[in-house]
Amino acid sequence: MGTTMMLVDDGTTQILIDAFITPADLLDAALGRPVSTDPDAVDTALDKVGADRVRAIFISHSHHDHALDVAYIANRTGATVHGSPSTLNIARGGNVPEDRLALLDPEKSVTVGSFTVRTIASKHSPNPMGGEGATIDKPLLQPAPISAYKEGGTYDFLVAAPETSMLFKGSANWIPGALAGVHADALFLGIGGLGRAEQSFSKDFLDATIGTVQPAIVIPTHWNDFFSPVREGLPLQRKLIDNTPAAFDTVLARTKADGVDIGLLEAFASITIH
Repeated sequence: MGTTMMLVDDGTTQILIDAFITPADLLDAALGRPVSTDPDAVDTALDKVGADRVRAIFISHSHHDHALDVAYIANRTGATVHGSPSTLNIARGGNVPEDRLALLDPEKSVTVGSFTVRTIASKHSPNPMGGEGATIDKPLLQPAPISAYKEGGTYDFLVAAPETSMLFKGSANWIPGALAGVHADALFLGIGGLGRAEQSFSKDFLDATIGTVQPAIVIPTHWNDFFSPVREGLPLQRKLIDNTPAAFDTVLARTKADGVDIGLLEAFASITIH
């Protein structure tokens, strides 16, 4: 659904990975103007994909392009929000009830319908907006500038169903050894920033992800321009922010070398993982 937002559906239960549909205009972001969730845009997108059975929302970190719409979506769907303390403060700012807020715990897996979700501690891509590890320490009310959406810690999610598994990695970075022993049939790989990364960083990142997880298929995420509305025919991220074609080339070369399939999802498109 754009950036790193994904709807996972087994026909009975749905979960969301990240919650960002409302585009924050680039000029508003640059000038520090406050932004708010656009209910019409969110409703249209959720209706388009049939998101009417969402029981849980897992937020990889608390920047606006992952968490801006979490409170609205949680209130619309009745889903439980699973996130860092910073993410839960975004939800609190939107009046999500406390009994539907769950703190991420890498020591414990969460069962949602037939899914089992494991949280894995990770790192944001280098030089994150607001600084690495910056937190949101009180309920964040909208409207607010995107600079108010601090990272708050970064996490990956291993989602296991009875016959398949998926790893959602929202940021192009890693904690050494964090994915040791982790296997997933599909790897949804955030590549934001990879197009401007040093070759050695890219190699180590792909070693730690594709090389370690050994998926059957890799689906790149976080490659579209998140300052533009989510729509079919997603535009690539702007060149002043990232060199997305170079990031694609890097990932494509690695998947080819490893004999791994690669897929590209447009907005509102779907893939079946067996």
